[in-house]
Amino acid sequence: MPLIDEDDTRPIDPTASSFRERVRGGRVTPIVSDEVIFDLALGSHADLVQGFSRYVKYSLPAPASLVGLVKFHKHRPRPRALTDQALKYDYLNYVKNHIYRLAKGAGVSADLLGEAAAQMDDIPVSDFASRLGLPALNSPDDPLLILANLPFKVVFTTSPYTFAEDALRRAGKQPRTEVCRWRKDLLDSIPTAIDDDYEPSAQAPLVYHLLGLDRYADSLVLTEDDFLEYLVNVCQGQGNHATDVVPALVRKALADDLVVLGFSLDSWAFRVLYAGLVKPNARQDERGVCNIILPDHPDERAFLEDYMAREAKFEVFWGDVRAYAEKLRNI
Repeated sequence: MPLIDEDDTRPIDPTASSFRERVRGGRVTPIVSDEVIFDLALGSHADLVQGFSRYVKYSLPAPASLVGLVKFHKHRPRPRALTDQALKYDYLNYVKNHIYRLAKGAGVSADLLGEAAAQMDDIPVSDFASRLGLPALNSPDDPLLILANLPFKVVFTTSPYTFAEDALRRAGKQPRTEVCRWRKDLLDSIPTAIDDDYEPSAQAPLVYHLLGLDRYADSLVLTEDDFLEYLVNVCQGQGNHATDVVPALVRKALADDLVVLGFSLDSWAFRVLYAGLVKPNARQDERGVCNIILPDHPDERAFLEDYMAREAKFEVFWGDVRAYAEKLRNI
């Protein structure tokens, strides 16, 4: 807490001071959306979705979310049905092609493009981007680097890519990568990075990929059925070490103050994470200050602020992630 000047007539905001101290003490945990990670690392997630819409030849008049496009792609007529596994590999392959086009448009050399293209089938999206020098992370004002330099012990993300880890390593830290193994077969096939001796810290933070990791295509939560199965599975066995698919230290971090960055209230990701992980793990009487960045639609402000304050116990920050990252840096 700051020193109090008895002659200072400015009002004191104890809530803001408490949140400041909790951030500095590593007792605040961010949940960063795939959209925000992609925007900050590679430009525009909206452009990716629009490109994928063209790729799957989406022809309906109403715009579709990524989940809607995946559903359309899976069920449109074709000689051979598209399995869930093939669908996920196809989506990740499209993301690689999108990144390749971004790198080419940015002037990456033909030799480097050729080397990356030759490895495209053998490496995950994150490694493919790295081969092309992405994300650049060249400026200390880069929002990913600002977030990486804060003393977060655990970082949650719905992004399947390891761009957050890239930023943390650039900040001189040694992050561990863990993915939510939300189905039993994933528990058996994906090794854990969490051992008995590991305790997340500001210098060795845990990056927990809530909805899958690109190196394990089967782990992606991509379709409507995936989201529904995910919600059921993360709610079952909570607190039971033998059956809970979510590690105990992850549950513990979800009970801290949360900074939720870049989600839409009506998205599958937000709904499932809030219902399945955030709300059940919340300390309702001692939640502290939480912030969520939402699209700024004036007609919806009153409703959203009331809903978030009463139901989700979040304080709404109206602005983009760059502005909020700067706010966090200056607290």
